[in-house]
Amino acid sequence: MKTTSAIILFMSLVGLLLAAPAPEPVQPIPSNSQLAWQRLEMTTFFHFGVNTFTDREWGDGKEDPAIFNPSALDTRQWVRTAKNYGSGLMILTAKHHDGFCLWPSKYTDHCVKRSTWKDGKGDVVREFTDACRAENVKVGLYLSPWDRHEQCYGTDEYNTYFKNQLTELLTNYGKIDEVWFDGACGEGPNGKKQVYDFESYYTVIRKLQPDAVIAIMGPDVRWVGNESGVARPGESSVQKRGDKTVWHPAECDVSIRPGWFYHATQDNKVKTLEHLLDIYFKSVGRNSVLLINLPPDRRGLIADPDVARLKEFRSALDEIFKTNLATGKAVSADNVRGKAKEFSAAMVVDGKLDTCWATDDGATTGRLEIDLGEPREFNLVNIQEPIELGERVRKYRIEVERDGKWQKLVKGSVIGHRNLLGLPKITARKVALVIEDAHGAPAVSEFGIYLSSIEIETSGGSLTASKPCEASNVHAMGTSYGGDKAIDDDVQTRWATSDETRACWLEVDLLKEETFARMFISELDPRIAKFELQIKSKKEDAWKVAYKGRKAGKNFNTKFNPVTARYVRLDILEATGAPTIWEFQLFPPKQ
Repeated sequence: MKTTSAIILFMSLVGLLLAAPAPEPVQPIPSNSQLAWQRLEMTTFFHFGVNTFTDREWGDGKEDPAIFNPSALDTRQWVRTAKNYGSGLMILTAKHHDGFCLWPSKYTDHCVKRSTWKDGKGDVVREFTDACRAENVKVGLYLSPWDRHEQCYGTDEYNTYFKNQLTELLTNYGKIDEVWFDGACGEGPNGKKQVYDFESYYTVIRKLQPDAVIAIMGPDVRWVGNESGVARPGESSVQKRGDKTVWHPAECDVSIRPGWFYHATQDNKVKTLEHLLDIYFKSVGRNSVLLINLPPDRRGLIADPDVARLKEFRSALDEIFKTNLATGKAVSADNVRGKAKEFSAAMVVDGKLDTCWATDDGATTGRLEIDLGEPREFNLVNIQEPIELGERVRKYRIEVERDGKWQKLVKGSVIGHRNLLGLPKITARKVALVIEDAHGAPAVSEFGIYLSSIEIETSGGSLTASKPCEASNVHAMGTSYGGDKAIDDDVQTRWATSDETRACWLEVDLLKEETFARMFISELDPRIAKFELQIKSKKEDAWKVAYKGRKAGKNFNTKFNPVTARYVRLDILEATGAPTIWEFQLFPPKQ
């Protein structure tokens, strides 16, 4: 008996000696709230208010509150619909730009207490937050800083007004997990524009809801830069803010319909399953969180077409990720931290984000190999880092062994919380993740391999698709018609200009120098009479004309001699009416 105890004690001491400390975090790292938020991967917006009943996108603050009267409001139906497709956090537009409040605010009469709904005794925010908690999901609230109704907007007094409303929302409705506001700013009813005191807004939020993340005009979550739901390849959560480097992950917002509020005319324009999947792989699959907007209708329900599409979306994701071919398979690594079991290569196929393979200190490269046991067909790779230790990998590639030789399939830069890499279908027995460069010792939580029955597009599309852009003019209805709508690969959304506009431009940053030789333009109606495609390689360079054209129309498609540039501009010189464009696309020479 004593001998057995001595052996157990000896083995325990050996285990302690062989154990290795975790790698030192690479700064910056996420806060606990940011980490929880990123691991949600998908969240949901609900745009609901007087615009729902006026059939507008942006209200003007002159609406009669009496028009707000949903006949069958059921916020549990909203939350269940979103939860069922995989969303873990719900955000309600408690107040949009029109200033109408979905709760009985004591600071304004432009709210539900003056509506006919429930004789003015209703509270949508209360019903919404109660529904979220009943369904065990996180709660978010949107409060628009721009208020087109409030008379004091444009004065210092308005900042106090805004903080008073923030205080109402953050003290009367329990725990709030995300506070969302944008930087929209226009003239108020007094003809003045507001200077927002964001720092004082943050102070109120930190005091009343210290665990809430603040998005997107905030320090915790940033806007990805478009409303197409698409992040850039290599999207990083590490950003420069002045002379500091901070953790500031990206949120990709997109509406399931062309508009953000419900319009019956858009019931047949719900995004297709293929489009939603494309958005998923270009947001969640690019180290970002996807925020899908579901606009409740005038009944106060998510409309049937939206519900049906989201069921298809969930079923498709379940099918894609049903079987990880790497689970339980042999994994080897060229370096294991301290030769410790807790950092072995096997950790990347255990299905857990709180375990990882890691290398010894001093290493900035590493190699993982998975042996599938027999040749298997696949077309999708999933890689995840333990981001609580920071963003570490800077450059990597995926290889397969075929005929005794290793062959490179695809390469990447940032991994972060998650990178999803679609591939042409390929058959191989051995697959490798090769980390070519990293900040500190490489660490990987998951390395998965899948065969998707749904083709995942990773390349070959328009070079302009979802790249940063700027338009010289946008219609007064705002971001629903922003320049990004002309480069979102969605033929149901468009860039629109103000009614009086006859000349304008759209600039796109391709992010790096690209070579292209074909252009496609699709107008709402044939209005463009004269235009140029202009290019330059550096921001400070002068524009050069690559192509001159007349009369674009609904399907303008032309080839030209190949040119190379990073920045491109569609310069509309003359038009017979306000230019309105569905898509502006550029393609490489062979496409």
